[in-house]
Amino acid sequence: MSRSAASLLLLIPCLLLIVALNEKRDVLPQRLQGVVVTQSGGVPGARVRFQGERQLVQSDVRGRFRLPVSHTRKRITAAKPGSFNASAWSDSEPLRIFLMPLPGSDFEQYPWIDATPNPGRHMACGNCHGEIYREWNESAHARSGNNRRLINLYDGSTWKSGKHAGWSLLREHPDGAGVCAACHAPTLEPDAAGDHDLRRARNLNGLSGVHCDYCHKIQGPADGQIGLTHGRFGLHVLRPKQGQLFFGPLDDVDRGEEAWSPFQRESRYCASCHEGTVFGVPVYTTYSEWLESPAAREGKQCQDCHMAPTGRMSNIAPGHGGIERDPKTLANHRFFDESLGQMLTRSLRLDLTADRTTSGVEVHATLTADNVGHRVPTGFVDRHLLLLVQAFDKEGHAVLARMGPTLPQVAGRDVAGQPGRLYAKQLRDFEGQSPAPFWRADPEPIDNRLRPRVPDVSRYVFPEAAASIQVRVLYRRFWPEVAEIKRWPDNEVEVIRIEKSVPDGSR
Repeated sequence: MSRSAASLLLLIPCLLLIVALNEKRDVLPQRLQGVVVTQSGGVPGARVRFQGERQLVQSDVRGRFRLPVSHTRKRITAAKPGSFNASAWSDSEPLRIFLMPLPGSDFEQYPWIDATPNPGRHMACGNCHGEIYREWNESAHARSGNNRRLINLYDGSTWKSGKHAGWSLLREHPDGAGVCAACHAPTLEPDAAGDHDLRRARNLNGLSGVHCDYCHKIQGPADGQIGLTHGRFGLHVLRPKQGQLFFGPLDDVDRGEEAWSPFQRESRYCASCHEGTVFGVPVYTTYSEWLESPAAREGKQCQDCHMAPTGRMSNIAPGHGGIERDPKTLANHRFFDESLGQMLTRSLRLDLTADRTTSGVEVHATLTADNVGHRVPTGFVDRHLLLLVQAFDKEGHAVLARMGPTLPQVAGRDVAGQPGRLYAKQLRDFEGQSPAPFWRADPEPIDNRLRPRVPDVSRYVFPEAAASIQVRVLYRRFWPEVAEIKRWPDNEVEVIRIEKSVPDGSR
């Protein structure tokens, strides 16, 4: 045998080994394969992901799914409405995730969980979810059942004393006063007489308002017309007889108690309390305003703005089983981005021009609601905005306007008759008097509040002595006449202030 032939024979085993290794490499799995099942078989359309990661796949018609191969051991979670979330380790053989069904009915005797941190109550929400609890505790939802202004309107009391003065729903409409609790204290149980007196919510501590356990027991909308079926009556809650159940927007929480709920990211979730016709009067219209807004047409939901992540939280339960997450995926629970004043400032734009003309100093103020999904202001019917326009001469003395709109009497004694605009949903009683409480108001209010992205332009003319212009936008929680009688503090927030010099020049 020649030397070349012998060398070839020696190479053959090496070549065979290389081919075998390549073949082995080819059969290594490139993707993890598994299946989501219930007792009835495969689950189609389940959301599957590595826990805490963004990449998401859906199971096919037979419940099968595929994920990229992970070189580390990870939890793989699955979720679908109607089931508890579940998970399995990525190296499980076989890789099967079993979904358990939710309870078939609501257990009405369920004891609600007080969110207030308490080491003696292991289920208290604030024990583990400290940052979320702090955000919620600073929100209007936490105080919705014992808000002092609300109670003052409800029973006729005033801010600091038991003295009764001014408007009182309970005094004027005792049979209909229970409507408030449906939204402001949705878990308040009736007393022995079947009464839902809102004042009893003051003794419920962490259960007095719209609290954690209530919101996370909401499965979906109930029967009934939006706006006429209020609060808890417009929502279907599902409370377990045994164990626990929490609905939430995260589909990869897998402690065996959680259920993914896409409903929690929808504006409809908010509608039962934020759309309300009471005694025939459209008191709350935020949801219908959103339906008509550019934001709704663009697919933006209430939660996109009011629960926008702060970017400061990366773990919802640090030290208590929570995992690190992208801060942009974790909602805030204050329901205002920073504060009411800051959110109002971001939602309003004021443009101002001041020019000398043959008529004097002509001012154009353009106020626009922008980056907002409803009219401004919104919420309780008595909220309103004021645009105040003032001119000053070179010595700083006020200069009276010659022409332009002025503020009406309802805006308050301190500003009535001054140049400016009132943006409000004005309720009148059946004799035409305003302001009037919603329980004795004409059902057709005068509504000129700002619409999203629709500029409101007002024109004013001042004498030529005007050297500077000041324009302010004020937000008021209630009509000043009512706030004065009730002795309410902090009724007014300055949202915008612009000062502009009038250019010199001859007419």
